[in-house]
Amino acid sequence: MKSILHAARRTPVPQWTCNACRGIGDATTTFRPKNAARLTTAEQLRQAGPARTRFAPSPTGYLHLGSLRTALFNFMIAKATGGQFLLRIEDTDQKRTVKDAEERLYKDLEWAGIEWDEGPNIGGPYGPYKQSQRTTLYKEHADHLLETGNAYRCFCSARELDTRARYRAGLGLPPDYDRKCAHIPKEESDDRAAKGDAHVIRLFVRDRYPAFDDIVYGTVRPRTMIKSKAYEGSFDDPILLKSDGFPTYHLANVVDDHLMNITHVIRGAEWMSSTPKHVALYQAFGWSPPRFAHVGLLVDKDRQKLSKRLESMSMKELRDANGVFPETLTNFVALLGWSHNIRSDVLSMQDLIENASMKFTKGDTVVSLEKLWFLQKRHAARYASLQPPKPINPSHDLEELAVKPIMRSLDRQFLRAPHRFSFYRTLPEGSARLDFVRLLLWADALNYTSPDDFILRHVYFFAQPTSVALLSNSYRLVLYQLPPEANNTLPTSKFLPMFQTIYDLSEQDWSKPELKARIANIVDNGIAETLEELKKTNKDLYGSKIDSTVHKSWGNLVHGYIRWATMVGKPGPGGADTMAILGRTESLRRLKVAEDILQRSSD
Repeated sequence: MKSILHAARRTPVPQWTCNACRGIGDATTTFRPKNAARLTTAEQLRQAGPARTRFAPSPTGYLHLGSLRTALFNFMIAKATGGQFLLRIEDTDQKRTVKDAEERLYKDLEWAGIEWDEGPNIGGPYGPYKQSQRTTLYKEHADHLLETGNAYRCFCSARELDTRARYRAGLGLPPDYDRKCAHIPKEESDDRAAKGDAHVIRLFVRDRYPAFDDIVYGTVRPRTMIKSKAYEGSFDDPILLKSDGFPTYHLANVVDDHLMNITHVIRGAEWMSSTPKHVALYQAFGWSPPRFAHVGLLVDKDRQKLSKRLESMSMKELRDANGVFPETLTNFVALLGWSHNIRSDVLSMQDLIENASMKFTKGDTVVSLEKLWFLQKRHAARYASLQPPKPINPSHDLEELAVKPIMRSLDRQFLRAPHRFSFYRTLPEGSARLDFVRLLLWADALNYTSPDDFILRHVYFFAQPTSVALLSNSYRLVLYQLPPEANNTLPTSKFLPMFQTIYDLSEQDWSKPELKARIANIVDNGIAETLEELKKTNKDLYGSKIDSTVHKSWGNLVHGYIRWATMVGKPGPGGADTMAILGRTESLRRLKVAEDILQRSSD
């Protein structure tokens, strides 16, 4: 037994730290002189040496934002320090276990780029890594506490406990356990257990639960004295081993963290109230506890508990239904309670690891999905800058992450309403449609959020604008912000012929650079003509200020007209990009429809 209980590493007991030092580095770090070089929190973390961290989910549900954040923070710290990140499945709550939760957990973590060094499906030196396979260990450790007088058997049934709790509550007393079985002689307790009498094993808590040092919150001291509760016949002796032989979270958590050499426990603040019990258990075993860091709860914009819809949003829903990229999600989740000194919030997984620190936010963190979609756009643009061929890192492959999901969404929508895709259906199925979507995405990646939103934003790339749509968003040939002396309304007979240069462009030369050059030429010709007219009208108007105004006015007019003619004025890529993607035939068809509408309107 001694080898089992004391074979693992011994970490120095955390010492009290001043407020200025909490949350950065190890609590035992020596005092640094004022003239010493100031280290960043990330550098201090690395100087403390390799960390062994773990993520220990229960398969009673699927991975969601809060649990992903816990896994990510532990992963970042381990990888940043050259340590190890462990995955441990806490599956002792057999009644609430969801059938496919464990397999989904593996897939979701792998998709998010969180890889574990030791775990159930890959093994390791401290396995097994599923608590249901470690019950013998827990029983041995619970028996050790019985032998040392730090625990006792409780033979009270659930009905008895409930009856006594109701009675005490009726007297205005706390409904806590009254420690009835703590005074049963050891021989009698052993004999009843040997006969098979149902029982649990409880921790015998002495004077009070111990204080502990938290990296985020500093020294945390429990408020309630065990002795003061004793006057009311009330005790907080947590159950360690249940009557079915399975451990409670308290016992399994402490035994596993110690035997697996865990150096840092990073978890949600909801577990802070349980930590004194865990520290008491460490003391009962004669072990040194790991360092604790409790991160704030996730709340909504009104600082209320997350809605059930947001709180339970699973990785499958975010990935499949919303098309969120892995690095978008890890980037978003990392910013929920962790601060950094980097200029940009757009961070890859490698960026997160390189800048990881224990600089976690004290208090609750607001979850805003607007930030998620902002990051999605920035990562899409970042991936688009990694031009084909495909990037080495699969998590940066925009074709797999976005192009193909857009195609699948288009196929679904096309089956329901083919009339809504009048242009898209003219493209041959297969590579032609794939190339079309790819070009569109690369041209406007900065505005990509999800497949459905992207299709809606670029609806006129898939559907040909109708005359009705163009008329309902009529376009005026007006040079805005010009002085009163200028004739700022252009006749169609003067404006439309300027686009002949685009009509004359051959299929072979139809490309973004050539289109961009010809559009610029149209703008320049218009500017020159307007400036010449103004010079004749009033020489005093001719100068740098009016020159800038005319440049801006003609740029807005020409580009605005192209956007109206091709996209009914909807936002999207620039005119040259748009016409290059649509191709010569479709672009000229749309320009011709717009031209006819303008001419009829001017008649």
